[in-house]
Amino acid sequence: IAPDSPNLICDDLQEAVDQWRDRSAMTFEGRTVSYGELDAMANRFAHWGKGLNLRRGQTVALFMPNRLEYFAVWYGLSKIGVVTCLINNQLSGMAPAHCLNISAATHVIVDPETSPVFEAAKTLIEKPLQQWIMGHANGDQRDLVQALKSCSQLPPDRTVREGMTAKDTALFIFTSVTTGLPKAAR
Repeated sequence: IAPDSPNLICDDLQEAVDQWRDRSAMTFEGRTVSYGELDAMANRFAHWGKGLNLRRGQTVALFMPNRLEYFAVWYGLSKIGVVTCLINNQLSGMAPAHCLNISAATHVIVDPETSPVFEAAKTLIEKPLQQWIMGHANGDQRDLVQALKSCSQLPPDRTVREGMTAKDTALFIFTSVTTGLPKAAR
């Protein structure tokens, strides 16, 4: 892949969707989705991000354990040029706060398991983040499942990624914490 290629990872995934729309794409804990269903899920996340006025190069943190929606979140956000910061759900204390601080994320997606860890780390986070939960919302959380219901399943217009190339960041993937705080790979 040439760094100056306009073909992005979401374009490669879209090509797979177009080729195998009705075939199984992913199975997790007994639930299987087709490429078409996975793409529809991802498109809802893309439109959710657009509805928040998230733009190319901005970051959303994903702090959840494995689940079917995990892949769809970052795939969908990549369709609108938004970077997804993948935070290891085994982190706690200063480590997730550090990841959130250096990623410059403005929103964080959690689930009922990781939400308490995020809440405990909030005092260490340098600027406020909007917390979205994949589950029942409490306090200052917003219900992401509910928000996605009004989002389109159709692909966002590709023009939102116009000018992006393969060298633009799609993901921040953090190293494990064996020495010091996590470090981000792009």
